[in-house]
Amino acid sequence: MKKTNILFFILLTLSSLWFIQCDDMDNLYRDYIDQGERIYLGKPDSLIAMSGVGRIKLKWCVNADPKIEETIVYWNLRQDSVVKTFQRDEKGIQADSLIIENLAEGLYTFELFNRNKRGERSLMSTVQGQVYGENYIATLKNRTVTSMQILSFDKEKQSADIEIVWGPRLNGSLFSKISYKKRSSGEYVEVLASNDQNSTMIYDVGNRLNHPDDLIQISTLYQFESSFDLLETSSRKEQICVFTTSGVRTDYNSSGVETGKIKFDNIIKILRRVSSLSSSVAYDCNRVAEASSLSNTLFRLFLNENELSIDGYFNGLLNTISSNGINSFFPNDQKLTLNYKYKRSSGAYSIVEEEYFPANISFPVMPLKVYVFGENINGHFFTKGDDLIHVDQNGDMWVYRFNENQSFGEPAFMTTGWGGFTSVFYLPNNRIFRYDGNRVDIATINENYEITSLAWWVGAGWAPLAINRLMPFKDFALIMTNSSGVLLKLGINANNGWVGGFDSIASGFSVYKKIIPFDNSILAIDNSGDLWHMTLSDNFELGNPVKIGSGWNKYINVIRQGTALLAIDAYGDMWRYEFNPDLSWNVE
Repeated sequence: MKKTNILFFILLTLSSLWFIQCDDMDNLYRDYIDQGERIYLGKPDSLIAMSGVGRIKLKWCVNADPKIEETIVYWNLRQDSVVKTFQRDEKGIQADSLIIENLAEGLYTFELFNRNKRGERSLMSTVQGQVYGENYIATLKNRTVTSMQILSFDKEKQSADIEIVWGPRLNGSLFSKISYKKRSSGEYVEVLASNDQNSTMIYDVGNRLNHPDDLIQISTLYQFESSFDLLETSSRKEQICVFTTSGVRTDYNSSGVETGKIKFDNIIKILRRVSSLSSSVAYDCNRVAEASSLSNTLFRLFLNENELSIDGYFNGLLNTISSNGINSFFPNDQKLTLNYKYKRSSGAYSIVEEEYFPANISFPVMPLKVYVFGENINGHFFTKGDDLIHVDQNGDMWVYRFNENQSFGEPAFMTTGWGGFTSVFYLPNNRIFRYDGNRVDIATINENYEITSLAWWVGAGWAPLAINRLMPFKDFALIMTNSSGVLLKLGINANNGWVGGFDSIASGFSVYKKIIPFDNSILAIDNSGDLWHMTLSDNFELGNPVKIGSGWNKYINVIRQGTALLAIDAYGDMWRYEFNPDLSWNVE
């Protein structure tokens, strides 16, 4: 047998599988060229498939074979194909690529070979690639929003500057996209927040509840190593609004007998859209009636067109908040009227009728200077009602009356001998406490700020507890921290007797240089000057700390005055903030 015939037989045998698959095997090889030898064209090399949305990108290398003029691509069991013309621009190996559009979602097998005008072909190269579509994108998660906070609000424009705090980053995601319309101009804005950002600010966001122009659309953009398109999740609707409320709370005992009625007005409430409930429009409200924000409380409004239903629980008691009448939403006026009921652990309950209106305040509210102490800023400061009491560095006690001009008058001398104590404070029912690290003394004070009695050595022997801060909590307990940063509580009755023992509430309080009890909550300033808010129930359940401000290390002392805060700076000036822990308080 001739040498050329033997070569042909061997090649034919090795390529038998290819001949079976190919629909035009006569053109697979040249029969004879030059010296009569059969030669392949160079096949597509280093072939990869990159996924796209409704499309695929194929990338490969073309070797130095000068006879290659086009690449044929088959897919869908060779029912579909495309021809890609090859244009050589450089000698040697050259990269080439092709994007195939309008593909249905799914997994594809692509077969490629090179060809020239004479019909000569290369061997086949094969690769699999995924085409993305709605079903795949629906499996991608949106980056969570841990919290949203209104940092400033313009009541005239009814617009807010908002901080979005992000949850953990997601593998494969690049950005979160925030889309909204500016309230003042109607300008459509897109903001990209990278995965490295913990929070993002957006500005001039409208305050109209459930209004399509004021909703914030948030989606997440992904790009994987094997893809060349960005994948965008379905947008999630977010919103946070501020309202001013007024109403009446009527209290009943467990037998249904009315025990009291309280009217409230100008209460600021925050409504936050519940984005996780995609099947319904729901908003969480931060306050039940006029009560402070409480841990273990959920007050949720469900909006169906212009009707509202109410659900939730109060202070850890499940299924204790419910509708008690007609609840309505008036979108044109941005007004809500609510009628609901909530229960207490004793079986007593309250019925609340209240109205929500567009917020009637602008914030942050600039503080008002209420007194100049100059260099006399050491010692203890605390309030009785709106009046200020100061124990100076000499141990003398003074009272400063708060007047109609929203400032303090000149001090009046009260008593002396109050030096050397680590904590001095006022507790309701006309009691002043002082603590020296080993004992607690309790003094009684009358309306004229005269000390009428002093009980010495009450609770002596506290030294082993290593208490370094002692503070009042409402009128029935003391809270304190020890040298290990543990927050504890001790009950106290109206006769100044201890109730129970020293019980731990939480640890980690050594990071705070200042702690301020504030109704059913604690305000704390850390060493960086950040201001934190933690709810604290009457059962001493502590909520998670929420940052509500920064820059408070500007002040050397901060105390509470009713619902306001008094702050003394390094120059001896005292400033008064009309405070609300549900708002933001960044100090310049």
